[in-house]
Amino acid sequence: MADKHWYSAASAPMTKSQKKALLKQIQSQNVLSSLRRPEMLMDFFTDCINSLDLSLAVPALQGLFQLIISRNLDYPDFYPRLYALLDRDILHSKYRSRFLRHLDTFLAPTNHLPAATIASFIKRLSRLALFAPPAAIIATIPFIYNLLKSHPTCSFMLHRHSYPPYTKSKNDLGVDQYDPEEKDPQQTGAIDSSLWELETLQSHYHPTVSSIARIISEQFTKQQYSLEDFLDHGYVTMLESELKKDSKKEPVVEWKIPKRLFEKDESVKELDPLLDTWTFF
Repeated sequence: MADKHWYSAASAPMTKSQKKALLKQIQSQNVLSSLRRPEMLMDFFTDCINSLDLSLAVPALQGLFQLIISRNLDYPDFYPRLYALLDRDILHSKYRSRFLRHLDTFLAPTNHLPAATIASFIKRLSRLALFAPPAAIIATIPFIYNLLKSHPTCSFMLHRHSYPPYTKSKNDLGVDQYDPEEKDPQQTGAIDSSLWELETLQSHYHPTVSSIARIISEQFTKQQYSLEDFLDHGYVTMLESELKKDSKKEPVVEWKIPKRLFEKDESVKELDPLLDTWTFF
């Protein structure tokens, strides 16, 4: 009777808020394990993922993944659908932290994914980090570090010669083998590419971002980073951490306070034509 109740609810017409409420209940491991045929919920999860609405797609992915590992469900499009959600909006979304937590589970070494697939996710996250807010970059770089540490076959992406703009020759800029338009993560060519995006982030305007980006260029002595230390970072927490830092040297200040907005330099003998057009009092 309980099975019939859940199946009827999942197949009935619903609003977005009703789907979110139902997903919150269905994706629970206790509910899925209590059903005799939970695979019948696959269509509901798939429809939520196809909507490309992160508020529906993220929890639906978790429910679908539970069916794959618990019921040995064959769903070959799971990782292409997951890869499609990594668009330019994901790192700006309020669901960023939740998505990265789920992504950490989906890309775990115990799932025995091909190196080409893992490389595609690493490359896509690196590319998105170039245009992400600082708080998102701070969470993304340790996430990439953990992926590289868990999947050593992808570490070759760190040791290849960087692509533009890090080429000394102006005539030969090189070609990045990664195809960002390819939808299949197995066919993007990311495994033959490099992570020049992370090297670019080492010159980021925010000191915290540039500092944490340097971990990619250092020796990988740390086993894993705890993602929970980075996922909930925001502008407020970043500002608080900067205010708590002890300054190592005195800040540079102006030693001479000017009395006028424009002031002629007596040491300059030649007259400046631009200054001659102004009258100073």
